[in-house]
Amino acid sequence: IENPEIIISRENVRMVKAVSNHLIKNGNEDALLTGDVKADFYNDLGEHVSVLYSDSAKINQRTNNLSAAGNVHVKSDSGFTLYANTILWDNQYKIIESKDSVMFTTIQGDTMYGIGFESDMDLTKWKIKKPRGVKSN
Repeated sequence: IENPEIIISRENVRMVKAVSNHLIKNGNEDALLTGDVKADFYNDLGEHVSVLYSDSAKINQRTNNLSAAGNVHVKSDSGFTLYANTILWDNQYKIIESKDSVMFTTIQGDTMYGIGFESDMDLTKWKIKKPRGVKSN
């Protein structure tokens, strides 16, 4: 499918809106979005909180989890930014996590690096596992 739009909702509240250049779906396999993937994330009130960009993403049709890969970055509306090779958005727990190397930039301009990351969808409550970083003045 060309230029698909996928909406993931919970109790009639939009949680994610994902778009891309292509959607590939074979039988019971996960939906694969490819080319300029953009996924907007919303809070429990349906308010936009962050946006994810990646080369591709899979959406698990059973759990509605979204796994993004390739040049992944997530930018929160409050100014935090996460960069990683892969991330997982967990629909049940409404968290973003990565087991890869990550770079995280705060609104103060501080940059943290590490391996492993976990956060809420607006990137305000975050944890970097195995961190290292640079603090700006």
